[in-house]
Amino acid sequence: MIHSYFHIHSEHSYDAKLPLEEIAKGAMACGFTRVGITDHLNYNDPPFLQNIYDSAAGVKALREKYPFMFLGVELTPIQKAQFDYIAKNGTREGYALPKGADRYGIELALTKQELMALGIRYAVGAAHWSIDTIGTEEAHGFEGTLREFYRQQMWLAEDERVTILGHPWYNGHGFWGEDLSVIPRSMQMELAAAVKENGKYVECNSGMLFNKYTGEKYRYQYAEMLREYFEMGIRVTYGSDSHRSYNNDRILEEQPLAGRAHEAMAKYLAAAGFKDGDFYTLQDSDLW
Repeated sequence: MIHSYFHIHSEHSYDAKLPLEEIAKGAMACGFTRVGITDHLNYNDPPFLQNIYDSAAGVKALREKYPFMFLGVELTPIQKAQFDYIAKNGTREGYALPKGADRYGIELALTKQELMALGIRYAVGAAHWSIDTIGTEEAHGFEGTLREFYRQQMWLAEDERVTILGHPWYNGHGFWGEDLSVIPRSMQMELAAAVKENGKYVECNSGMLFNKYTGEKYRYQYAEMLREYFEMGIRVTYGSDSHRSYNNDRILEEQPLAGRAHEAMAKYLAAAGFKDGDFYTLQDSDLW
């Protein structure tokens, strides 16, 4: 059912340990036709920039041997004020949250031109945490987190740098990991409309679906949501989001297919109506 993936992290990402060649060999063993490396680029400070420089160099060196590998990146929204502070000072150290604003502006670490200059061919844009926070309990609660994840995802769906909307409706610290229906349907449909209008792809992320926050009900609901997006004309890609093992360290140990994330997904995807050929493989025309 799944023949390619476009979200996995290598040893060059700050939070990952997976050697690039191990990724390539694992992909070949599973019969994948295309693989995209998407190491994290969260901030525009020297450590994160160096990580992505190393990722770019590593993929470039291996592409002659493994031409099915492509260089991507995972971009995370940050506060525009923090981006500006880092640009001015060259570090995150000493940054303090600005006061007096209900909503903070959003930015990504590099421009599209800067990404392309590194040889990056596409970007996964993914919300991970609340940036609209003033340190209050309300901002970190269910309603505040929901509103902020919705805001970030809508912003990502409209940004020119984003190719794939990564792990839509990420678990939000477990707030909706048991029942996807707590997210208002209007939000889900507005996000789908924005993704479609802006020609983005949407990701099925097995690492997100097999973690301590999610249950069986949620996994079936999530597959059904992706199927609805698919039937709206939105192309769905796959990503394991693995960080430390090609066999996906995020899949729960009790899963019988823990070693092959895409196979563990099969029953949920099939129940939602997905069949072989439905998942999209990025083509050269889709890449920068």
